[in-house]
Amino acid sequence: MKTLFLEVSVPRIVLTRFLGRLFPAAYFGPTSPLRLVRQPDPPLPAPDWVRVRNRLCGICGSDLHQLFLDVGLDVAPAALPSHQRIYLGHEMVGTVTEAGAAVAGLQVGDRVVRWGRADDCLARGYADLCPACARGHRVLCERASDPRPQGHHPIGGGFGDSFITPASTLLPVPDGLADEQAIFAEPAAVAIHAAWRRVPKASEHVLVLGCGTIGFLLIQVLRALRVQPACEITALAQFPWQADMARAYGADHTFLTGDDGYAQVARHTGARLYEGRAGNRMLLGGYDVVYELVGIERTLNDALRWTRAGGTVVLVGVNLHRIKLDVTPVWYQEVNLIGAVGHDVVTWQGAPLSTFELAMQWMQTGQLRCNELLTHRFPLAAYQEAFAVALDKRRYRSVKVAFDLR
Repeated sequence: MKTLFLEVSVPRIVLTRFLGRLFPAAYFGPTSPLRLVRQPDPPLPAPDWVRVRNRLCGICGSDLHQLFLDVGLDVAPAALPSHQRIYLGHEMVGTVTEAGAAVAGLQVGDRVVRWGRADDCLARGYADLCPACARGHRVLCERASDPRPQGHHPIGGGFGDSFITPASTLLPVPDGLADEQAIFAEPAAVAIHAAWRRVPKASEHVLVLGCGTIGFLLIQVLRALRVQPACEITALAQFPWQADMARAYGADHTFLTGDDGYAQVARHTGARLYEGRAGNRMLLGGYDVVYELVGIERTLNDALRWTRAGGTVVLVGVNLHRIKLDVTPVWYQEVNLIGAVGHDVVTWQGAPLSTFELAMQWMQTGQLRCNELLTHRFPLAAYQEAFAVALDKRRYRSVKVAFDLR
């Protein structure tokens, strides 16, 4: 097995963070927690586990946060127990090469995508599911930090040639879906879950704040919902080429991070703009729903002020640092601030479906277009270059960068 992982070592993390400020190459140097190793293939530890050979795996923003150690040690998730190794890569498609005797619904030769982290009740084989797992939102499992039996930890991830995992963490890929589409099942499932956290109503004004992979998918998801009369979608992009893509995927309006955002919101929604002391600005009126896909201090503060009274900000963006946040709009304008993490089970056309299944269904019908989002491919050996391209969107115009492992 050849695999890329992060070794959870506080001394290595602290040292690499310090050196990385001076020498960016330190994130890949000998002191770094990042390791690309070849090790013996581990046996399946239980009869309900499988071995998967990777075919293609996308690089996610959360992977980059971890790779470049962009995580505060004082945020809430850091208080939870963690594994000694973090195997990277979850936007993958692969082929089952070995299946335990108790595996049902999958067999050798099936192509699969990965549902979750293998820490939830189903992956642990529990019969009594916690409330989150019972409703299908397994990333919120209340037992995710329970200790596991010795040797029962998943080994390997999408950034490698193979991995082992409980079969319950995988879903089969329909025959008509190409690998290049299947790697978007996970981010599309995230986008669908985000939309379901606050489904737009007819004629509402919606802002998709952030034009990366999930932003482009979310715009398409909002159109696939077929709200009538259609909601009016505005997208906030960093670069003009991203704004062009957002319009191609269904956004009615776009503006850029370099524009006067308050003036743009007033223009698109009819909100009234007010300016107080020292440039302090506020809108009365604004968007009915803001999907915040960036999560940094500036964008989240803006999102709260750009939302009308009684409107909703759905926080999807990953930012694992404490930030200074003005929450007075939550009180003064009764703006609802809710989170959206991962994927779950939703009801669509009267039937319960995992957001993974719905994502792949919409890909097959053409309601989600993904192929244009895959902009760069690299072999695993070129991982340093791949991460640099994924990070520098200004220079490379990268949307989704993937490792081709076939």
